[in-house]
Amino acid sequence: MGDEERILGECILAMYDIRGKQDFIYKSNKIREIVGGSYLIRDCFDDCLFPAARDCSEKGIFSYRRKKKKEDTDDFTVEHFKKRLEEGYIGEVIYDGGGNFFVLYKNADIYREVNRRFYRALLAHTYSLRVLTTYIDAIDFEDYRGDQRRLYDRHRKREQMESMIHPVNTLPIVQTDYRTSLPLAELLYPGDGKERKKEKVSFESRKKIEKYFQIDKAGKEDRQIQGSKLLDELITKKGEESLLAVIYIDGNNMGAKVEECLSGLKTYEECVKALRQFSAEIQKHYIDRRIRDADTLLSKRKNGKRRFVIYAGDEVTFICNARNAYDVAVEYLTRLAEDAEDGMPATSCAGIAIFHSHAPFAEAYRIAEECCESGKKRMKEEKIEHASLIDFHYCQGAFGTSLGEIRKEEETEDSSRPWFVTYPEGKPGELIKGKYVSMEIVQRMREVLKNAGRSNVKTLAFSAKKGAADFKSELERIRAHQLEKKLDFSLGGLLDDEMQRKLIYDMAIVYDIWFRQTEEEAGTADLDKQAEHTEKGEA
Repeated sequence: MGDEERILGECILAMYDIRGKQDFIYKSNKIREIVGGSYLIRDCFDDCLFPAARDCSEKGIFSYRRKKKKEDTDDFTVEHFKKRLEEGYIGEVIYDGGGNFFVLYKNADIYREVNRRFYRALLAHTYSLRVLTTYIDAIDFEDYRGDQRRLYDRHRKREQMESMIHPVNTLPIVQTDYRTSLPLAELLYPGDGKERKKEKVSFESRKKIEKYFQIDKAGKEDRQIQGSKLLDELITKKGEESLLAVIYIDGNNMGAKVEECLSGLKTYEECVKALRQFSAEIQKHYIDRRIRDADTLLSKRKNGKRRFVIYAGDEVTFICNARNAYDVAVEYLTRLAEDAEDGMPATSCAGIAIFHSHAPFAEAYRIAEECCESGKKRMKEEKIEHASLIDFHYCQGAFGTSLGEIRKEEETEDSSRPWFVTYPEGKPGELIKGKYVSMEIVQRMREVLKNAGRSNVKTLAFSAKKGAADFKSELERIRAHQLEKKLDFSLGGLLDDEMQRKLIYDMAIVYDIWFRQTEEEAGTADLDKQAEHTEKGEA
């Protein structure tokens, strides 16, 4: 066996999997810690793994995202990999995206030595972030798909044996963080130092806060830091309306999309190229362009500030004024579908939690995530692959309880939500699969409710909650008192009595925030009517 064959024969493929990301990020209700935690996750390999590799070898691990020389090529080939090993690198990142991090190492001994240093650095930098790593040997460069399956199979077995023990817990004599139960280890000036009163924080919290300010002071072009830093800056008016919304959007069927992008490919060179291209496309379509769309819409609105918490891969979480949340989420999902390439549907589900600015943010986020999951559950139940859905919840208490339990307690679990924003097989204005509400139906009902008037909308909501008989009686009363308006709550016979009750109740919950005619709209309507009369010579 030649030297080249021997060197390649010793190579291993390793996978690094960050565990419990949401738990790590949302341990705190403080936005700076949440954002700092998300950055610690984003940068954990840059801050911990690459330095650990350089401690083992001067060159460390080669990464296509961290090229030091212009002449270094991005493409992965076996020849390039061999050349890098000869130059002194001990491994190469073959793919970094979608929460997965894959490295080809020179051999298993180097992999173990790097990990010993990596986990020590991870403890020092993050305290409790867990990263599970698995590797396979006997690499076949002509069969990436086969190696990937072997690696995933072994990783699943490792997941079942994973330790859940935190690094250090507390003693009875130690003061603890009331939320995380971690020991309070340090005194720290909160915020940017303008407040001179020190605050007791855990070691983990300190690391998150330090990371936040590290990014902030670097002055980088970063939307998470650029956004409004105080939630009270996002509200309509302090003391009158302090409603905010957290919007959680997550892409659909990403595992299937990855498999689709590898369809018909086999070798490492083919598959790695396809995966890297796929990751770049996801970043462009789901993050970069969509954030630009959201900012464009918000720039035209009152209270159009926003605060991004997380955006990575196909996931976006941000906070904005509650009045703008619905339109921003619909804009995101609509533009995502319109921007998709032919034959490559792009869809996500969105969850919105409306909450008061001083309510626990982590709880509002959890509710938004569960709303998003309700859309994904609907897709799974109906075996729908390509659709974007939206669900929402108005948080008026009951924090610490699941969305399902809240709706069960409120007797609203059987509702018209989630609503379909996009569905390629549906026809505009029709029920999806004959029983689910589309965004066109919501818009048509909005016009009917506007004509009915706010006071009638509120009484309809009250009667809808009481029961079907009360609701039907109230509908008849409103129709009888407004015969000239010809109010049709069935939308031309499209909605039966039960669906009318569900939809009107769901819309009434957020009618004043999202669906009631604004002063600007009313002014525009008056101007349009005046122009129409002028054209007819009636002015």
